[in-house]
Amino acid sequence: MNSNRPRLSLLLCLATAILVAGSTNIAAADAPASPNFLLICVDDLRPELGCYGAEHIHSPNIDKLASRGVTFDRCYVQVAVCNPSRASMLTGIRPDRLGVWTLPVHFREAMPDAVTLPQYLGRHGYTCEGFGKIFHNPWQDPRSWTSPHQWSEKSYQNYSKEQKDFTRQVKESLPSGDWRKLNLRGPITNAPEIEDEEHSDGDMTRMASERLAQLSKQKEPFFLAVGYVLPHLPWCPPKRWWDQYDRNQIPLAENAFLTKDAPPVAFGTNYELSHYADMTEMPTPLEGSLSTDEARRLRHAYFASVSFIDAQIGKLMASLESNGLADNTVILLWSDHGWKLGEHNAWGKMTNFEIDTRIPLIILAPRAQANGKHCNRIIESLDLYPTVCDLAGLPIPTFVDGKSVKHLLDDPSSPHIDAAYSQYTRDGLMGNAIRTDRWRYVEWRTMKEGKTVERELYDHQADPSENLNVAAEHPDVIASLEKQLQKVLVPHPISLVPLIHSKQGGQKVKTHWVNQYEGPVRITWISPRGERRARIDLKPGEEIDQNTFVGHVFSVESEDGKYDNYVEIHQDQEPIYLKQ
Repeated sequence: MNSNRPRLSLLLCLATAILVAGSTNIAAADAPASPNFLLICVDDLRPELGCYGAEHIHSPNIDKLASRGVTFDRCYVQVAVCNPSRASMLTGIRPDRLGVWTLPVHFREAMPDAVTLPQYLGRHGYTCEGFGKIFHNPWQDPRSWTSPHQWSEKSYQNYSKEQKDFTRQVKESLPSGDWRKLNLRGPITNAPEIEDEEHSDGDMTRMASERLAQLSKQKEPFFLAVGYVLPHLPWCPPKRWWDQYDRNQIPLAENAFLTKDAPPVAFGTNYELSHYADMTEMPTPLEGSLSTDEARRLRHAYFASVSFIDAQIGKLMASLESNGLADNTVILLWSDHGWKLGEHNAWGKMTNFEIDTRIPLIILAPRAQANGKHCNRIIESLDLYPTVCDLAGLPIPTFVDGKSVKHLLDDPSSPHIDAAYSQYTRDGLMGNAIRTDRWRYVEWRTMKEGKTVERELYDHQADPSENLNVAAEHPDVIASLEKQLQKVLVPHPISLVPLIHSKQGGQKVKTHWVNQYEGPVRITWISPRGERRARIDLKPGEEIDQNTFVGHVFSVESEDGKYDNYVEIHQDQEPIYLKQ
C-alpha cells in the first residue's frame, strides 16, 4: 500500500479478509497439463440464432459451434446490463455480494481484492490475455492479464462526412439544457462499404487470430478472451452483411405491447437509443411506439450485426484449426445479456424480463460426451468461473457463488441448480428476480429498507413471452417463491456507492504526480458516488501537476497490471511518486 492511503488500507483489509481467507489454493502453481480456453464475449447478443430455432437469422458459424458443443437453452445473467453482468461472471460473485449493480462502478472499487477468472488461471500457470471488450469499456482490469490488454485502432462506426455533419446539426438544434449537448452520438445505423477488417471488430479478429498462431508455439496453456462490441449500438456492420437480409421479410416482435398488469418500474426507458442523432425523439415504452418501418430498420441493423459477428467467430474457429489448437481448446461463447427488439413495446436491455436476462451460451469441450446436444437445465452466468476451473483440473475457489456445469457437458439431463437469480435497479428500487422451471417472480424493494412495494409473476407454462403479470392470482406461489428468493437475495439496505470513493467538501489543493514506474500508468479519479471519471495517462518518467481536493481518491494502475494502488489526497499533500 502507498503511504498516501493509510486510512484506505485498513478499510480494504477489512473488506477483503473474508474473500482472501475463503479462497482455495490461490498461490502460484506449476502449469498443469490442462486445456486451453477461448472465451468469446459478444455484447447484447440474444439467443435469436439458428441453433436456438430462429430460421430467419444467418448464423452459420455459431450454429456450427453449437453442433460440435453443448448449447444451453436456459442460461441467465445476474444483471441485464454490461458492467455488472461482466463483473459478476468474471469474479464468480453475485452482484448482491460483489456490490456492483450499475454501469459506472468498477468492481475494484467495490471489492478491491476480488480474484478474477483470468487472474486465478494466471496464478496457476496460464497465459491470460484479453482482446476487445471483456470487462466493461473503457475500464478494463490490467491485473487480470499476464500481458497488456489489446484493442483495435480501427473505427467502430465508419461514419461518412454527411453523417458527421448531420450529427453536428442535430446537436446544435437541441435545447440548451438537453443532456445530449455534450455527448450526442452519430446515427444509430450505418452500412459502410468497407471490408470486415476495416471495422474494429473485424480487425480485432485478425489480431486475435495472429495471437493464436503465436500461442500455439508455447508449452504453457492459455486463456484467451476475445470480446466483440457488435451487436451493441450503434449498428454499423459492413454493408455486405446488411445485404443478407430482405428488410421487408424481417419478422417483427410478436408481443410489441406492454405486459398487462406489470408495474411501470418493470419496463425499461429506451434511454440507450435516445443517445443517437437520428433517435433523439425515441419514446419510452409507456409513451409510444416506433413505426413499422422504423422497427424493421432497427431489427435489420441488429440482424446484420449478428451475422457480421458470426463471421468473425467463424474466423476464430478456423484459426484454432489451422494452428493445431482445436483438439485441446475449450471454446465458450457467452453474451452479457439479452436485448429487446420491440418486445414489451421496448428496445434495449435493463429489465428483469426473460428476454433481457436469458442469453446464448455454448461450450465446446473437445472430449465432452454430450457435444452436439442441447441442455435445458437452468444455469447462471456465474457458473462459468467454476466450470472453467473444473475443466482446467484446478480446485474451484470457495469464494465463487456459481456451480460448475462440467457434468452437464457429459449428461445434459443430470441435476443442477433449481433457480437463477437476477437484479436490476430503477427509480430508487431494486428489482430482485428468481427464475424457476415454471415461474419468474420479481419483487421490487426499497433500497433503504429492503421493503417490497411491487411484485411480478409470470407463468412460463402458459405465457412464455411474459405478457401477463399474474401475481394477484397466485398468492401461494408467490409466498413459496418469495421465501426461496429471499434466501439468496436477502432483503437488506443497499447503497450503490462502493467501498472506495472520494469524500465531498474537502479543501482545494495542488498535487504533483511523478511516474517512476517502468511502464505507462493510468490515474483515474473516483467520484464521491464511486464512479470512475477523469483520467490521466502518464508515460514512464512523465510528471504532471493537478488541482484536486482533500479527500479525493484516485485509482492508479500500470498498463502491464503489475502495479495498482489507491491514493487518497491529504491536506499537506507531498508529491506522489508512482513506483512498484
